[in-house]
Amino acid sequence: MNNNTLAQLNLSAVKEINDDVAATCSGGAKVQVFTNPNFSGTASNIIDYDVPGLSRVFNDKISSIKVLSGKWTFWSDANFSGKGISLTPGNYRNLAKYSDGAFNNVISSFKRDIR
Repeated sequence: MNNNTLAQLNLSAVKEINDDVAATCSGGAKVQVFTNPNFSGTASNIIDYDVPGLSRVFNDKISSIKVLSGKWTFWSDANFSGKGISLTPGNYRNLAKYSDGAFNNVISSFKRDIR
């Protein structure tokens, strides 16, 4: 088998994925949360890891979110339980406007969706 044949075999096993999935799989999922609408109030640092429980500063107080990359699921209870909402990259200025306000000031945990 020559090198060209070997390269073709290796490439045939590669699956094409979109940028969001690639960023998440490579650990590139990033998010920032805020206690008030319009990215105001207390802001978190940029987070690129799962958060099973929020501190008192943010627990049940998140009102806006910037999903910088990847797909994230936000949960109403600690340890990724309760009601969840998945968000893709974008600016979510006022959580009261999403899911009839069900996720405004109720988020207690969140994690990257890695598939």
